[in-house]
Amino acid sequence: MSVQVVSAAAAAKVPEVELKDLSPSEAEPQLGLSTAAVSAMAPPAGGGDPEAPAPAGERPPAPGPASGPAAALSPAAGKVPQASAMKRSDPHHQHQRHRDGGEALVSPDGTVTEAPRTVKKQIQFADQKQEFNKRPTKLGRRSLSRSISQSSTDSYSSAASYTDSSDDETSPRDKQQKNSKGSSDFCVKNIKQAEFGRREIEIAEQEMPALMALRKRAQGEKPLAGAKIVGCTHITAQTAVLMETLGALGAQCRWAACNIYSTLNEVAAALAESGFPVFAWKGESEDDFWWCIDRCVNVEGWQPNMILDDGGDLTHWIYKKYPNMFKKIKGIVEESVTGVHRLYQLSKAGKLCVPAMNVNDSVTKQKFDNLYCCRESILDGLKRTTDMMFGGKQVVVCGYGEVGKGCCAALKAMGSIVYVTEIDPICALQACMDGFRLVKLNEVIRQVDIVITCTGNKNVVTREHLDRMKNSCIVCNMGHSNTEIDVHLLLCSAEIGRTVYVVE
Repeated sequence: MSVQVVSAAAAAKVPEVELKDLSPSEAEPQLGLSTAAVSAMAPPAGGGDPEAPAPAGERPPAPGPASGPAAALSPAAGKVPQASAMKRSDPHHQHQRHRDGGEALVSPDGTVTEAPRTVKKQIQFADQKQEFNKRPTKLGRRSLSRSISQSSTDSYSSAASYTDSSDDETSPRDKQQKNSKGSSDFCVKNIKQAEFGRREIEIAEQEMPALMALRKRAQGEKPLAGAKIVGCTHITAQTAVLMETLGALGAQCRWAACNIYSTLNEVAAALAESGFPVFAWKGESEDDFWWCIDRCVNVEGWQPNMILDDGGDLTHWIYKKYPNMFKKIKGIVEESVTGVHRLYQLSKAGKLCVPAMNVNDSVTKQKFDNLYCCRESILDGLKRTTDMMFGGKQVVVCGYGEVGKGCCAALKAMGSIVYVTEIDPICALQACMDGFRLVKLNEVIRQVDIVITCTGNKNVVTREHLDRMKNSCIVCNMGHSNTEIDVHLLLCSAEIGRTVYVVE
């Protein structure tokens, strides 16, 4: 801080300075300048610079214009610090004052007297004092740091709790929940998340104009009146738009999840709140998975006449547990490679007794969903589960079909070094022309950081491959089922001596 010395004429323009007596315990941490420091800064006599006058209460009035210009720190004379430096005719007394650390007063006739010792005072601006008082102590800083961290964690937890299945260890099967209409024909993680799920569905509606146009155009005619559809798909905001469109067109629907990890709990809650019998939550066990499918199918007084399946699990369950239902079922719609393969197996064995539609081989599914949607979901899934960087990582993608093409394009764009394995000669040539190196899995399994399966086949990554992977390798399946990776053998066998992350 600098102390400005001005003339008496300009004293009224100087901002008022607040003085405060400090006890010895308070004097050390305070910021400011004591009167001793102010006096020490005063130049010696004869230097030509004006000096601050002594307080008005302890010196006679100024002798007049002949005594030279007066100096002031404040218009209020009572607030000027005591024993400030004045002009001295004898430099010896000036030196004695600095040597002894005391202060002296010089009267107008030149007599030098020792000033009484007083409690140290300090020049401190009011706003500076407030700022200093706001500064936390060491304990306060630690508490502030903890409070900031806790608030950040609470904020993250409040946002993540909508989809985190670990927030409540109680199984939804053991809960008794009802929606606002009093219905309990559903089983979701938490029905209270419905409002947030509804906002997600509304956002998804903006990205699906075709279904929204169909809903607006045909909901008055109810073309699906009488249809009783049992579905088993991923339960996300997008599939929720499909389900609500089917309902708006007159169909009755009951739904379960085809994947134990992909369900959005808040979306399932929003569907249940709207009156849809939904049986799904994120993190289901295998027993929960089949229980949910059975609750959709085995309902007193209600029997499905259409199946909308993703992976063939629902079709397999009905065929295994309730084969008589096929007498009233008019058709099956299957949208995955795995489910189509299972339907072909039933057809070859002569056991497929109802018409089935292969949606997976349609142009919109093959050329759009499999390619472009998987191009985005591969990065989203890995980022959510591992939060890793892709740049510079060595990745092997098993299969260069439409799903594999999308995965390779996304990973290449992120800076990964991508290898491809493929047995189909046409797809292998396409991978080569797209700039990817074709390899056998055994050739690169020791060095890659990520293994991604996109074949729709089984036993692509076996125990032999898992044994040879490097530590912390990530194994990811982009197909419907985990049969491409020998997860069961991995879990049942002895430790392989390294960490392998299996992402499904």
